[in-house]
Amino acid sequence: MILVTGGTGFIGSLVIKSLLEKGKSVLAIKRASSIIPQELLYKANLFWFDADIMDYFSLEDVFTQVRQVYHCAGMVSFNTADRKELMDVNVGGTTHIVNLCLEKKARLVYLSSVAALGEGKDSEFINEKSKWEWHPKLSGYSISKFEAEREVWRGIAEGLDAVIVNPTIVIGADNSSNTAQLFSLIEKGLKYYPTGSTGFVDVEDLVSIMIKLMESPDISGTNFLINNLNLSYKEFFQQYARIVKKDPPSIPTNRYLLAFAWRAQTLLSYLKIMKPKLTKEIARSSIKRHIYSNEKITNTLNYSFKPFDLSLEEISH
Repeated sequence: MILVTGGTGFIGSLVIKSLLEKGKSVLAIKRASSIIPQELLYKANLFWFDADIMDYFSLEDVFTQVRQVYHCAGMVSFNTADRKELMDVNVGGTTHIVNLCLEKKARLVYLSSVAALGEGKDSEFINEKSKWEWHPKLSGYSISKFEAEREVWRGIAEGLDAVIVNPTIVIGADNSSNTAQLFSLIEKGLKYYPTGSTGFVDVEDLVSIMIKLMESPDISGTNFLINNLNLSYKEFFQQYARIVKKDPPSIPTNRYLLAFAWRAQTLLSYLKIMKPKLTKEIARSSIKRHIYSNEKITNTLNYSFKPFDLSLEEISH
């Protein structure tokens, strides 16, 4: 039996859908308050259970016949107010999954993030060996994913059969994340663009790779950076604006404009007027230039990524 955590989320739900299309039987866990996606309701060979990854005993009840685990559950936030919850969910929850996989001898594919890798220097490719180093300006999300990943490496040292994937920014249709909100802003005529750069990968590529790795038992005890294309935010916005026939953002942001913007949104959040969409951590990240290598995964699986223009076309519909 295959277990998927975070089954109602953007990535976890596609993992489930892809496994069902392969004729697999899936156990999926969700929080009691989470809503099952319409396309995953009343599916043969799919069994939903309410369980909290921070509750070891509720998880233990689900693990009875489990032999493979896709751990997709986690929290994403760049709000400093959420740091404790990030550690509880991402680190504490992953610790429980690792311990149960060890106990039940289940194989694990863990969905981590490039936030758990080192940042690299200017014009230097970030890869699986890039060393993560703590510094005071690191986001709480980065710290939580690094610490969660350490739990998986600890499990591997204790005999856990596991593979870690570190995706860059994941895009795709039917996404309600902050990335999807960004596409919406471009469609509404966004004027400003950040000056940094980053990597992007389609969710379908990410899920396909996760399943291929799970089904390759000779691949274990290692991690893979998953990235299709490196782009500056300016190039990224220009490509999408061209597809949706809108004027692309034309005004570069600088650190002073961003500092004013995130402080203003923080003030509004303190006054309970709105929840901040731009935080200090997001502002700092948006002006950094990151370039990512996908050499290890493409060589290991001989994998070809979906054309990036096709991904953007699908998102635009």
